[in-house]
Amino acid sequence: MKVDRSISLVVLLACASIAGGARAYSTPDVFIEPPGAGGGGGRWFSGSPADGYSCTVCHSSVEGQRQFPLYVTGLPLEGYTLAEAREVVLSWPEFGQRWGELIPDPMAPLVPGAPVPSMSMVAELVAESGKASGTIEIRGATATALEKCEVKRPNLEPRLGLSLYQVRAGVPPFLVKPDANGTLRCEARHLGQRCIIALSSCGARQARFIWTAPMTQEGAIWFSAGLVTSEQRSGTPESDSVYEVSIPMVQAGSSTKRYQETLRGTCAVASVGARSRSAHAWASALALLGCALAWRTRKERR
Repeated sequence: MKVDRSISLVVLLACASIAGGARAYSTPDVFIEPPGAGGGGGRWFSGSPADGYSCTVCHSSVEGQRQFPLYVTGLPLEGYTLAEAREVVLSWPEFGQRWGELIPDPMAPLVPGAPVPSMSMVAELVAESGKASGTIEIRGATATALEKCEVKRPNLEPRLGLSLYQVRAGVPPFLVKPDANGTLRCEARHLGQRCIIALSSCGARQARFIWTAPMTQEGAIWFSAGLVTSEQRSGTPESDSVYEVSIPMVQAGSSTKRYQETLRGTCAVASVGARSRSAHAWASALALLGCALAWRTRKERR
């Protein structure tokens, strides 16, 4: 088995840094920062074919812990049409309700010792060709209250909970700025170019964006997302609810069912999957070791 040890080392350092720095949910910018600074070293852990790793590399649940799901609507599961625009809605109502129970009044001072909920979400669409996966638009001007952060001071304007990043290998990630109409727009047209949607831990209850399919035939396009939630921010990746979504969509006129059966059943694909799982398990073991060392170091310093 051949494993990219440089990538696995980044995962290990990122997990160790997150465990030691308690920065897992602070801001999407953390994914860009070096592992030594508590960042992801440029990895987003979306679980997509372009990223490889998912949030389960670091975060884990304990037996009997409550899980909070991520719901996705609007994807063309029956098959996408070239250049067709679709509104996609992501929501987490159970955790949104729990957030409201733990923080009934966002403007009130935090009670010492009271649970502080946290969450993080990363999502993207990736074409199997590695090329065009379409355009993502987040229209801030029409965002509802559910899509905005909680206001903690009366003089603040509620801001959008989502950020949009344009990512390409060898180039620093670019934070997309809103245009004159308040719209964030990212188009993936070139080989390896990606558009990453990231959610801040700020009390937003929903995420909404417009996905326009590519104008060229690119084969199957995967929607991948990971939602990590915690009822109590602890500074460690344990006792977190982790919910992942990975959905392949073929072009309209193709058979999604046949594609999925081929994906699961052929020898060639099964072999690739086995190697991927082995590499994932190897990286996960390293990540857990790194996290454990980080926790032990923190305890010894106290």
